[in-house]
Amino acid sequence: MAARAGRRKGGKGAAAMNQRRALWVAVVAGVLTVATVALLAYRVLVLGGLPPGDTIPDSLRSPPQLSPEAAQAEVDAIMTLTLDDLDGRPQAMAQWRGKILVVNYWASWCKPCVEEMPVFSRLYSRYAAQGVQFVGIGIDEVDKLRSFVKATPVSYPLLLGGKNAGETPGLQVKALPYTVVIGRDGRFASSRLGRLDEATLEPMLKELIGK
Repeated sequence: MAARAGRRKGGKGAAAMNQRRALWVAVVAGVLTVATVALLAYRVLVLGGLPPGDTIPDSLRSPPQLSPEAAQAEVDAIMTLTLDDLDGRPQAMAQWRGKILVVNYWASWCKPCVEEMPVFSRLYSRYAAQGVQFVGIGIDEVDKLRSFVKATPVSYPLLLGGKNAGETPGLQVKALPYTVVIGRDGRFASSRLGRLDEATLEPMLKELIGK
């Protein structure tokens, strides 16, 4: 009897130890995941891109913290903005209501931002007559943005969003590049953290044009 009781007690103790071990493993895994996502976000925002072979996980491309309500709130905030263009003239985002609006947050030091701008210029030229409007909001110093545009002309309007993403109105995701697509009805259509290519963005625009 005593031996069986000892075995039962030992079995319960081992089970409890296994449960504690599993809990610690889960906690450590969660911490590592958060740290990895934070590091990737830092490398996108501060270093201006990722080394070859690295990818941005889906949790960053479609940020889970943006619920449908929060995403629409972001769109509503964007549409209330009035920002200066590179010539110092105030431009209200509301002037583009009723258009399919692609709002891209970028910086001159951000490599993936610069890489996607020729795509945006081509698509804007291709679909502007069908009601598509691109707007770039620069997270940078105005002199650097002006110098960049002189060397690399862009076909769509560029506005000044401040020197860093943390202070930029309407920007809830604090990393670059970040793009928000808004339908003609002013409703949130899509968002993307990271570089957008033509094969991804053009079908989305065609679908919105057809609505």
